[in-house]
Parts: sequence; C-alpha cells; structure tokens
Amino acid sequence: MMAGLFFDSLEQNSTGAMGPLLKESFGIGNAELTMINTATVLGGLAGRLIGGYIADRWGRRAALSLNLLVYTLGGLISAAAVNYEMLLASRFIVGIGLGGEFTVGLAILAEIVATRHRGSLLATLNISSGGVGNIASFGFFWLVLGPLNGVLGGNDTAWRWTYVLLAIPALLVVFFRRYLPESPRFLLSEGRVDEANQSLTRLDGGSIKALRKPGATKQYVTEADIPVQVKSSYAEVFKGENLRRTAAIGAASWMSFGAQVTLLFLMPILLVSRGYSLSDSLAFTMIMNIGSLFGACAASYLAGKAPRRLTVSIAAVLGCISAICFASFAHSTALILVLGMIFQFFTMMLNTMLSVWSPELFPTSVRAMGTSVVNGIGNVAGAVMPFAALFFFDRAGVAGVFAMIAVMYALLVVAARFGPETFGKPLEAVTEKPVLAHAA
Repeated sequence: MMAGLFFDSLEQNSTGAMGPLLKESFGIGNAELTMINTATVLGGLAGRLIGGYIADRWGRRAALSLNLLVYTLGGLISAAAVNYEMLLASRFIVGIGLGGEFTVGLAILAEIVATRHRGSLLATLNISSGGVGNIASFGFFWLVLGPLNGVLGGNDTAWRWTYVLLAIPALLVVFFRRYLPESPRFLLSEGRVDEANQSLTRLDGGSIKALRKPGATKQYVTEADIPVQVKSSYAEVFKGENLRRTAAIGAASWMSFGAQVTLLFLMPILLVSRGYSLSDSLAFTMIMNIGSLFGACAASYLAGKAPRRLTVSIAAVLGCISAICFASFAHSTALILVLGMIFQFFTMMLNTMLSVWSPELFPTSVRAMGTSVVNGIGNVAGAVMPFAALFFFDRAGVAGVFAMIAVMYALLVVAARFGPETFGKPLEAVTEKPVLAHAA
C-alpha cells in the first residue's frame, strides 16, 4: 500500500513541478496549466467513486489492481501527448487511477488492522505519500528537470521522460500486491464465511511466508458473525447517520485537501513570481515538504493516542496561524523555508488525521464508497480552489493566497465539531450491529 501511494504522490505533484516547461512546450498560460491540474483532480474524483463502488461490490483487491494499471496507462499517454488536449485527457485518466488508490487503500487497511493499531497504521499511508512522497517528488523533479535536463533532451522532452519514469515503477507494485489478502470484513459482509476464515488465517501468520502459504484454515468467524446486511449503494452514504457524517467530514476534507492541492500546485509558480529560478523553486518546495514528513509522522503517533476531533481542531487552528504568518513575514529565503515547513507540517497532519477518520465512519457494505465520497469532496476542492487562489494571487500576491487558506482552516475547525468520535472503538461499535466476536 505504501509503495503504491508513494508513486501516486510523485504523479500528483508533477504538473505543478513541470508547469513552466509545459507552458513553454504547449504555448499555454497559467489558466490552462491550472486546468491540467483540474483534469487530474476531477479524474481523481471519478476514480474514487468508481474504485469505491468496485471495492464494495467485488472486493478491495480487485479495485486496487485496476487503479494502478489505469494510472500507469495514463502516465504513458501523458508522455506521448502531441497537443494540449491530449495531455489534458491523459491527466484525467491518471487521476482516475490516483483517486481510487488512496481511498480503497484506507478501507482495506482499516478492516484488516486491530483496533488498537488502526489509527497509527492508517496514518502511515500518508507518511509514504504526503511525507516521503512529497519530499522525494520535488527532489526527483529537481534532478530530472535540472541537472539531467540536457541529458533527457532539454525542456521540450525532459518532461516527457519524467512521465515515463513515473509510470514504469508502478507496475512493480502490481506484482507484489498479489500477496495482499482480501479484507475478511468484506468477505464476511458478503456471507463468504469460509473465505473470511482463510483470509484471517493468512493475516494471523504475521509474515510474508504465511501470506503465501498459510497452512490449514482456522475458524475465527461463523455464520452467526455475519453483520446485518445493508445494501451496497452510494445512496446509503447519503441517508440518516451516514449523511450527517458525510457532510461533516466532507466539509472538513474540502478545506484541508483544497488547501493542500492549492499549495502543492502553486508553490513553484509563487516562488518564480518572486524572482527565484525554477530549479531553486523546486528545491525550496522540496525543503518545505520536510515539514510534511514530520506532520505525517506526528499524525501517525497521535492517531493512536488522541481523539480524532480534538487533534483535527488543534491542527486546523495552528495551520490557520501558520498561514497568516507565511503571508505576513515570508519575505526572505530563510523565512520562506522555515515558515513553509511549519505550514506544511500542519497541512499534512490535518490531511492524515482526516484520512484516518473517514473509513471509520461507515459500515463495511459502504465503507469504500463512503470513504470515496468524503475524500472525493476534497477532490472537488482540489479542482476548484486553485482557480480561487489565482484570483487572490492576481490581486494580493502570495499574501492573498495564504489569507484564503487561513480562512479555509478556520472553517475546517467548525466542520470537525460535527464529526463523531471514533478513537479507540472497534469499527462495528461505531457503524454496525451486531458486533463481530473477533473485531477487536
């Protein structure tokens, strides 16, 4: 899971990092470049919805395998794009693969991990993607588009090779995922008791060897443990208690994910506008994302120690303050880097905690779909908010962009107050009855 999300993070950051080269190659402006990001984000929304549906109807493993293959195909088409329209379409395809990967991954990991470890291990996914992935991505782009630019044919072709290099390693993830067992909770919700016991036996072995050769199947669950059947449909996500949870955490995701995508996409452009070279801008953005790594690590620790609602609220308040500080004081290189790292710390802490929270809100039959909707709302924000940020940037510069983000974080605090507390509770205690005998 972490390997797949690592490559996803590199792909998601590519448009912002290669923005000046794409503008030069296709003769486009900031608005058209922003539309490329929007196409990727909208593809992510479609991917979340499609992936969530496949995962809840036919299984988590099937959805994960399809996601990576679609992502790789889209990346190779991007590398071969002959015009702006082809690139736009290819980024939409890439987005489909990216979108399903993360939300389905959250669902399956939430279902196969014991309650006491669930929050921390869910948060580790963002250490790989938003933490290590964000740092490595801008380091990778700095290397390929900087020192290796000439070797790869200069500005006109270096970005094409970048897309190729991003797509190929993802195929290795598909190869290794053949050992990933299906979620026992999903199998049990479908009444497939024998297969659920087989999956639990593989997981109970505690090693890669046990995943491949688990031995005799043990009986962990019986037909008496099958939960009350709930129709696997997106309509269920918008009914009763599910609707209230979707609205609260979806609104929080809008603010959090919208702010993150805006900054990842615009930061190199914002720094170039202040007179820094593209190479320096990418290097600075990479350094700022060290804060993302520490933010994801902090969230991984706190997810196993502290309530979700409290952690999200505090991180949002501090993120708001750090955004105001960046807008007010980040005028020198040193302050840009330091305040940028602090801001990215709270940005990633927020996104990670919301990622942990979202799959805990829904019953097994719609867990992947519910997680997809909540995160998909954030995806829409990622498509819309960069345009809003450009509006404020044209009128107030970098300060205007960060002022907008500060307001978003203030609204996030309000939204989080309406989310149910799930910390330390088995999934069934939050979402389903009867409780599985072996849930904890």
